Amino acid sequence: MQRTYEHLGAEERGFIMAMKQQGESARAIAKALHRAPSTI
Repeated sequence: MQRTYEHLGAEERGFIMAMKQQGESARAIAKALHRAPSTI
């Protein structure tokens, strides 16, 4: 099975920045975006 990779879009980056400012954990942000925590 081949993995596919996709860069984070501008909208996702903005969401991550906003959530970080609110004090959310990387794991919570990743779950909301359906991404791996290591991506955050």
